[in-house]
Amino acid sequence: MSEHAAQVVFVAEHPQVAQAVIQLLASAGIAAELQPPPEPESSPLTGLSSNRIEEFPVIVTNPQEWDEAQKLLATAEKQAILRVVREKRANRTGTVAATCEDCGRTSEWPATAMGTTEVCPHCGAYMDVPDPDDDWSDIDFGQPEDAEIEDV
Repeated sequence: MSEHAAQVVFVAEHPQVAQAVIQLLASAGIAAELQPPPEPESSPLTGLSSNRIEEFPVIVTNPQEWDEAQKLLATAEKQAILRVVREKRANRTGTVAATCEDCGRTSEWPATAMGTTEVCPHCGAYMDVPDPDDDWSDIDFGQPEDAEIEDV
Protein backbone atom coordinates (compact mmCIF):
# COMPACT_ATOMS: atom_id res chain seq x y z
CA MET A 1 0.00 0.00 0.00
CA SER A 2 1.35 3.41 -0.90
CA GLU A 3 1.88 6.08 1.72
CA HIS A 4 -0.81 8.22 0.09
CA ALA A 5 -3.37 5.40 0.18
CA ALA A 6 -2.59 4.78 3.85
CA GLN A 7 -3.69 8.33 4.61
CA VAL A 8 -7.23 7.77 3.31
CA VAL A 9 -9.28 7.32 6.46
CA PHE A 10 -12.82 7.47 5.09
CA VAL A 11 -14.56 7.49 1.71
CA ALA A 12 -17.87 9.35 1.59
CA GLU A 13 -20.56 9.18 -1.08
CA HIS A 14 -21.49 12.85 -0.63
CA PRO A 15 -19.31 15.92 -0.07
CA GLN A 16 -21.45 16.94 2.94
CA VAL A 17 -20.67 13.63 4.68
CA ALA A 18 -16.97 14.08 3.92
CA GLN A 19 -17.07 17.58 5.45
CA ALA A 20 -18.83 16.20 8.56
CA VAL A 21 -16.08 13.57 8.96
CA ILE A 22 -13.41 16.25 8.57
CA GLN A 23 -15.11 18.33 11.29
CA LEU A 24 -15.40 15.30 13.59
CA LEU A 25 -11.69 14.57 13.19
CA ALA A 26 -10.83 18.25 13.70
CA SER A 27 -12.78 18.25 16.98
CA ALA A 28 -10.35 15.55 18.17
CA GLY A 29 -7.32 17.53 16.99
CA ILE A 30 -6.74 15.40 13.88
CA ALA A 31 -6.13 17.41 10.72
CA ALA A 32 -7.93 16.00 7.69
CA GLU A 33 -9.03 17.19 4.28
CA LEU A 34 -10.70 16.04 1.09
CA GLN A 35 -8.38 14.23 -1.25
CA PRO A 36 -8.14 16.30 -4.42
CA PRO A 37 -10.22 14.76 -7.21
CA PRO A 38 -8.40 13.32 -10.21
CA GLU A 39 -7.98 15.57 -13.20
CA PRO A 40 -10.99 15.19 -15.48
CA GLU A 41 -10.36 13.40 -18.73
CA SER A 42 -11.80 15.16 -21.72
CA SER A 43 -13.01 13.43 -24.83
CA PRO A 44 -10.77 14.39 -27.76
CA LEU A 45 -13.83 14.42 -30.01
CA THR A 46 -16.27 16.50 -27.95
CA GLY A 47 -14.01 18.09 -25.33
CA LEU A 48 -16.52 17.10 -22.63
CA SER A 49 -15.41 15.60 -19.35
CA SER A 50 -16.55 12.05 -18.65
CA ASN A 51 -15.34 11.83 -15.03
CA ARG A 52 -18.14 12.19 -12.54
CA ILE A 53 -17.07 12.33 -8.91
CA GLU A 54 -18.92 9.64 -6.95
CA GLU A 55 -16.52 9.22 -4.04
CA PHE A 56 -15.05 11.80 -1.71
CA PRO A 57 -11.98 10.39 0.08
CA VAL A 58 -11.01 12.03 3.36
CA ILE A 59 -7.29 11.94 4.09
CA VAL A 60 -5.43 12.51 7.33
CA THR A 61 -2.71 15.06 6.69
CA ASN A 62 -0.40 13.52 9.32
CA PRO A 63 -0.02 9.78 8.57
CA GLN A 64 0.94 9.14 12.20
CA GLU A 65 -2.61 10.12 13.24
CA TRP A 66 -4.25 7.58 10.90
CA ASP A 67 -4.75 4.88 13.58
CA GLU A 68 -6.26 7.38 16.01
CA ALA A 69 -8.57 8.67 13.26
CA GLN A 70 -9.69 5.11 12.44
CA LYS A 71 -10.52 4.44 16.11
CA LEU A 72 -12.47 7.69 16.39
CA LEU A 73 -14.47 6.96 13.24
CA ALA A 74 -15.19 3.37 14.37
CA THR A 75 -16.52 4.69 17.68
CA ALA A 76 -18.61 7.32 15.90
CA GLU A 77 -20.04 4.65 13.57
CA LYS A 78 -21.01 2.42 16.51
CA GLN A 79 -22.69 5.39 18.22
CA ALA A 80 -24.60 6.21 15.04
CA ILE A 81 -25.80 2.60 14.73
CA LEU A 82 -26.95 2.60 18.36
CA ARG A 83 -28.73 5.93 17.81
CA VAL A 84 -30.62 4.47 14.83
CA VAL A 85 -31.62 1.37 16.85
CA ARG A 86 -32.81 3.52 19.76
CA GLU A 87 -34.83 5.78 17.45
CA LYS A 88 -36.40 2.75 15.78
CA ARG A 89 -37.34 1.26 19.15
CA ALA A 90 -38.74 4.57 20.39
CA ASN A 91 -41.03 4.80 17.35
CA ARG A 92 -42.55 1.33 17.77
CA THR A 93 -46.20 1.01 18.65
CA GLY A 94 -48.33 -1.75 20.11
CA THR A 95 -47.33 -4.41 22.60
CA VAL A 96 -45.18 -7.51 22.74
CA ALA A 97 -45.48 -10.62 24.87
CA ALA A 98 -42.46 -11.90 26.79
CA THR A 99 -42.10 -15.01 28.93
CA CYS A 100 -40.12 -14.94 32.17
CA GLU A 101 -37.45 -17.65 32.28
CA ASP A 102 -37.78 -17.94 36.06
CA CYS A 103 -41.54 -18.27 36.64
CA GLY A 104 -42.65 -19.15 33.09
CA ARG A 105 -45.45 -16.58 33.06
CA THR A 106 -46.09 -14.28 30.14
CA SER A 107 -46.36 -10.49 30.40
CA GLU A 108 -47.36 -7.80 27.92
CA TRP A 109 -44.91 -4.97 27.35
CA PRO A 110 -45.07 -1.82 25.23
CA ALA A 111 -43.31 -2.32 21.88
CA THR A 112 -40.78 0.33 22.90
CA ALA A 113 -39.48 -2.15 25.53
CA MET A 114 -38.34 -4.66 22.87
CA GLY A 115 -34.67 -5.47 23.28
CA THR A 116 -34.54 -4.42 26.94
CA THR A 117 -34.32 -6.19 30.27
CA GLU A 118 -37.31 -5.63 32.55
CA VAL A 119 -38.46 -6.81 35.97
CA CYS A 120 -41.07 -9.58 35.80
CA PRO A 121 -44.33 -8.26 37.28
CA HIS A 122 -45.15 -11.75 38.58
CA CYS A 123 -41.98 -12.88 40.37
CA GLY A 124 -39.64 -9.87 40.35
CA ALA A 125 -36.87 -11.60 38.39
CA TYR A 126 -35.09 -9.91 35.51
CA MET A 127 -36.45 -10.93 32.12
CA ASP A 128 -35.54 -10.14 28.54
CA VAL A 129 -38.14 -8.59 26.27
CA PRO A 130 -37.19 -9.99 22.85
CA ASP A 131 -36.52 -7.80 19.85
CA PRO A 132 -37.24 -9.46 16.50
CA ASP A 133 -34.57 -7.27 14.88
CA ASP A 134 -31.81 -8.69 17.10
CA ASP A 135 -30.06 -11.69 15.54
CA TRP A 136 -28.45 -13.90 18.17
CA SER A 137 -27.95 -16.92 15.90
CA ASP A 138 -24.18 -16.54 15.73
CA ILE A 139 -23.65 -16.11 19.49
CA ASP A 140 -22.25 -19.03 21.49
CA PHE A 141 -23.82 -18.93 24.93
CA GLY A 142 -21.93 -22.00 26.16
CA GLN A 143 -23.59 -24.74 28.16
CA PRO A 144 -26.74 -24.09 30.16
CA GLU A 145 -26.15 -23.75 33.88
CA ASP A 146 -28.15 -26.93 34.53
CA ALA A 147 -26.16 -29.03 32.04
CA GLU A 148 -24.13 -31.81 33.59
CA ILE A 149 -20.46 -31.79 32.78
CA GLU A 150 -19.42 -35.08 31.29
CA ASP A 151 -16.00 -36.54 32.04
CA VAL A 152 -13.99 -36.96 28.89
